[in-house]
Amino acid sequence: MSEHEMALAEGDEAEQKGDLQAATAAYRRLSTSEVPASAAQGLFRLGRVAWRQGRLDDALELYERARSAAIELGDDDLRAAIENGVGSVYCQRGIFTQARSSYAVASELAVSAALRGRIQINMGALSLLLGDVEEARASYERAVETLDAISDEEGLTLALHNLALAHSEEQDWDAAEASFERCLKIAEKRGDKSVIAGAMLNQAELRCEAERYPEALERSEKSLAIFGELQDESGRAAALRVQGEIYRKMHQLEEAEPRLKEAIRIAGRLQLLTLEAEAARELGMVKAGRGDVTSATKWLRRALARFSLMSADDQMHAIEEQLQALKPWRPSGEQKTVKKGG
Repeated sequence: MSEHEMALAEGDEAEQKGDLQAATAAYRRLSTSEVPASAAQGLFRLGRVAWRQGRLDDALELYERARSAAIELGDDDLRAAIENGVGSVYCQRGIFTQARSSYAVASELAVSAALRGRIQINMGALSLLLGDVEEARASYERAVETLDAISDEEGLTLALHNLALAHSEEQDWDAAEASFERCLKIAEKRGDKSVIAGAMLNQAELRCEAERYPEALERSEKSLAIFGELQDESGRAAALRVQGEIYRKMHQLEEAEPRLKEAIRIAGRLQLLTLEAEAARELGMVKAGRGDVTSATKWLRRALARFSLMSADDQMHAIEEQLQALKPWRPSGEQKTVKKGG
């Protein structure tokens, strides 16, 4: 096995196990290879690790360097993988038009079935964010079929995870739980910590929806711990946001508030618009529950502003209704005008 083949194998194994520091070291060696194709693969994988760590600016810069190399090499499959990665960055930031364009280019260029399956996963994720649940589920089902046929367990876990999310949106709880369980079974066999953490977090959301709060907290805590081990800041923020929602619904508002503020802080730093908007909305509801109308208005308006940047009409309408429902409150029972902004 050549030196660059060893670096690629070491990096891929470390990334699968969640050791992103070791993966980065191996991919850096690969990116300095004198073989142009190997160097391009190293840059692409460094971009993927940066994305997993929530370093989205670094991910875009590395993807751009990898894309230039792939174009020079005439490697359509590598370029498709890079465009797929770029689309994921834009999707995470809520820049959906650019995400869709990147996925379209990736879909046109992709040669391998494994990559086509992964592109279907991401196209489904975008459809879900835009509220088209039926199209999202169809994309995920195509991905499951494609990846299952070639025994691509890594991709299959992701497809099953996202298919479970679509079933959840359709309130098909049994189908969602079945997909999550199959996803976890494969991920645990592979030792894929990132997928395990994501699946557990979404199971926590399902249990929260079913008002099974102790189980929801248990799974969210496990998910948060794994994301911490992986140094995945975006994953940590997502887990904290879910915990904030669980504690709010349990009426433990003093536990919800610091978790939501930390989620907002991380999401703001990483420019994760969707996550920031969701956490701000939750915090607004926490503040409303504590009778602090001024702060509730502030956080709900922050959520509204973030959702408006994504043209998320359903979420915007829901928040506008929440704002209208807020009642001015004072300890004396007297009313005052709710101030704008803040």
